[in-house]
Amino acid sequence: MIKAIAMVDGHKTLILGLSFANLDRFRAQPLDTFIRIDGEEMGLPFDVMIVSGRTEAEMADVMSGGFGPDTKVVIDPKLKS
Repeated sequence: MIKAIAMVDGHKTLILGLSFANLDRFRAQPLDTFIRIDGEEMGLPFDVMIVSGRTEAEMADVMSGGFGPDTKVVIDPKLKS
């Protein structure tokens, strides 16, 4: 995996480069594997976590127990019915 901070179109951007091995692990173990990025290591005021699941609904169902009043969820407009 490659982790980088760069300016993209004038915006500070966290870039994650996942190898086929990373992606294969995600596909083989949905909802049972994740990549955690230490925000301090990358100079960010927050950590980053990448998870995988078969569908967005499946991931939301598993994660919903950790959602609190300050949780912001954004759904891609293309997925809305």
